[in-house]
Amino acid sequence: MTAELSPQPLDAFLRSVASTTYEEARRLPGAAVASARDFDEIQAYVMDLYAGVNAVESYVETDGQVVDCIPEDAHPAARRWGGLAVAPDQGPPQLAESDEPMTPDPRSRDTVSPPPPDVLTARTAPAGTTPLYRTTLSALCRFPNLAASSAKERPHDLTASAGTEAPAAALGKRYATGEQTLPCLGGASRVNVWSPFAAASNQSTFSQQWYYAGLEGPFLQTVECGWHVDITRYGDAAPHFFIFTTRRNYEASHSFYNLEGQVFQPVSNPYVRPGVPLAVSQSGGTQVEYKMGFYFTNNAWWLYFDDHAIGCYPAAWFDNGPMATNATRAKFGGEVGTLITQWPPMGSGAHASAGFRQAAYQRVATVNPVSGGAAHATLSEAGSVSGPCYSLQITNNSGSDWGSYLFFGGPGGDPC
Repeated sequence: MTAELSPQPLDAFLRSVASTTYEEARRLPGAAVASARDFDEIQAYVMDLYAGVNAVESYVETDGQVVDCIPEDAHPAARRWGGLAVAPDQGPPQLAESDEPMTPDPRSRDTVSPPPPDVLTARTAPAGTTPLYRTTLSALCRFPNLAASSAKERPHDLTASAGTEAPAAALGKRYATGEQTLPCLGGASRVNVWSPFAAASNQSTFSQQWYYAGLEGPFLQTVECGWHVDITRYGDAAPHFFIFTTRRNYEASHSFYNLEGQVFQPVSNPYVRPGVPLAVSQSGGTQVEYKMGFYFTNNAWWLYFDDHAIGCYPAAWFDNGPMATNATRAKFGGEVGTLITQWPPMGSGAHASAGFRQAAYQRVATVNPVSGGAAHATLSEAGSVSGPCYSLQITNNSGSDWGSYLFFGGPGGDPC
């Protein structure tokens, strides 16, 4: 029987944070913090995050992340929003029975949606507490500064027509996505998970959904979810479930991943926590997929994962911007980013034409129109890259239990 790891108690951890110097931080594994001033900002952020917080219990997850069970009212998001979120009485509207796909697709027999690892190993938190991943100096110091830890560059294709060449200043992102323009309250899809290789510090690769608005106004605003491989962020090459939002054009201090910035308001003891690693599909074998999406209700963008309400972005976060009421576009597919000339794989690393068991996909893509209900998404190619690097295939309202779906991905390379 394997002995359980005992984490450093939270109070001892905070004492070590307070006493760490810039020179010591520079020697942390993977450290890239740019200057003493940047380190001071990171150090102050961690100390402020845990100001007045005591852990009733702490433990180490199977992936090595430390979880602190803290009083619910001490959760950083609860301090920002006046409490943790309370799940709506009803979930998002589902496809009406008359609109449900009627023909079973044989591919569905070879898909599974296993509980994420942190669900399988989850403990019952002590009464009145909620679990929180520990934010560490070693994780934040892998970025040059605090703002960089939340950066997600503005996609050039959100303001350009599909197929338009990216301006030189925007090179650094590529997409293979399907998009529908409509006023909506969100949507969902079943997202297939792979573990493509991405170079540490230089590359990232995503499969995700976007719901966004504000293209014709001063502020682009989004809510986003999916999985990504980001070694700098997590310290490993596994695909992690992530959420993201921007309320102002992907600018620093207006954009945050997961629970950063205390913008996302989780429910107490959520089914899954943003940042958790996910199970992975096998090439030629069983395909792992998870249902996820957002729905705007109760004056907030609610995140659902396998039909569980996880938490929300309150409408107040969007400062009376367009996403404070609804989105105007829904988008599904893949994204990659690079800081070097070599581009990473997208999805499984296989092209869309490789099909089931080989290429990445999202299926049962649905949207929730502002008029009510749910509908199969009608997707048009948006931001896809032709040629040897990445590709995309869209099938709308297939008539099977795959509904509207898309295969996408590719090996990357140079040039792309």
